[in-house]
Amino acid sequence: SMKILFEKSGNPLSSTAIKNEIDHFGKSYAPTVHDVIRRSKSRLTKDIFFKNVAQLMVNFKMTRRGLFKGIKYLGDTVEDPNDQIDACWSIIGRDAIRLRKFLSQQNVSHRNRTLVEIPASARDEVILDLWMMFKRLLSVCMSDWSYGLVAASKVLFAVLPEVAQPIDNAQWKRLFKTVDYGEIISRMADEIVAWEKCTGQPLDACDPSDEFTLPAIYNVMAMKARP
Repeated sequence: SMKILFEKSGNPLSSTAIKNEIDHFGKSYAPTVHDVIRRSKSRLTKDIFFKNVAQLMVNFKMTRRGLFKGIKYLGDTVEDPNDQIDACWSIIGRDAIRLRKFLSQQNVSHRNRTLVEIPASARDEVILDLWMMFKRLLSVCMSDWSYGLVAASKVLFAVLPEVAQPIDNAQWKRLFKTVDYGEIISRMADEIVAWEKCTGQPLDACDPSDEFTLPAIYNVMAMKARP
């Protein structure tokens, strides 16, 4: 299942290849992801939740149709015309804040490395929490034309960018081949650990901006690995 940071042969991708991919990845991706990482750094509040979800959904082009249609993020102001972000907040807000607090209490060298530096027992707890929140989000992100998987994963990444992963349609179906969000987070953590062991380098050293969390870097490579 190591297919994002490794070649088909089993060799790890070089840090240069990963750095180049991050460099070339969407001009708007980096600033938006930097914003959501920065904004949620010291804490998570309802206001931060709304801003992060709105900014990310607009940037990831999730607001053109579907349940998130019409959401705007302009000059630090959120427009949520159909109360869709509000519905997400109502269903996971309290748990997201609790998990954010738990993560900030972990002894890690840098928040960006949280996913691989927290103890295994804590990581299991985090993965279970994410999976439970993900399942609850599906109930407000599901519609006639969508199972809500993509939107739910992006909401979680917007507010918990140090541990969550945004996953698009092609990735669910053809790359990860599972709808178990917890399993994908677990595989991501395992693959990052394996890559770092093989190369002797921290994955975050491949990020020229020094601002991406490990899942943000992994997401860039997962977008590249889509069939």
